[in-house]
Amino acid sequence: MELTQLLDRIRAQCEQSRLPTWAQVSLGGAALREARAELAEARKQWHSLQVEIETLHALEKGLETSLQHTQRLYSSQLQDLSQVIAGLESELEQVRSGLATQRQRHNQLLNTKMRLEREIATYRRLLEREEGRQIFKFKEKMSHCTNKRNAKSPITFFTESVYSLHIHRLLPTSPTSLTRTEKIDKVIKQWEGSFFRGNPKLRKKSVSLRFDLHMATADEGCAQTKQDSLPDVEVRLIMKRSRSIPTITQ
Repeated sequence: MELTQLLDRIRAQCEQSRLPTWAQVSLGGAALREARAELAEARKQWHSLQVEIETLHALEKGLETSLQHTQRLYSSQLQDLSQVIAGLESELEQVRSGLATQRQRHNQLLNTKMRLEREIATYRRLLEREEGRQIFKFKEKMSHCTNKRNAKSPITFFTESVYSLHIHRLLPTSPTSLTRTEKIDKVIKQWEGSFFRGNPKLRKKSVSLRFDLHMATADEGCAQTKQDSLPDVEVRLIMKRSRSIPTITQ
């Protein structure tokens, strides 16, 4: 009887101690299932993060490659632009040097032109002075020679126009009427009138004419010429611009 009670008591104690253990085991299984679910979710997140990291690494490599290509491209363009700038600077220096040289040459030419103009003006004055002196001497020689010649000898007049005009020859008007210089001047004036009537455009172009008398004989003196012949007299038409039109008078 006592043994049976003892066994019942032991069985009751075992039942009482088993209940908390089963409760703990049940709670541990639920926690384990929750932990496994969280672990699976964490693994999914880790996989997605790993994929994203790999994508970001690939993007980083692509950006680095693009950056290197862009740097090489801009470096090449910068070198080309540097060469272009150096060439333009060299051309600019050459242009400046050329302008300085041209300015110097222009100044030299201007000085030369002014000097030549002064020399030309001096020579022109000397030539005009010498021309006037020669004309005066010729008139005296002409007057002296015509007084000694036979009045019946024909005098041949011809004109030479300077500036490529045609050469004309005048027939003697009268064998006996040209023994003096006054009559020669009269013939020259008549020839001037006939020349301008035949060439009216010359007066419209402001062209000044001067008629000079020159002896056509090679010998300067007239002492050795024959008494029965007169030397040919050359009437030379000299054209000059922007001057008056003087005619030869005694």
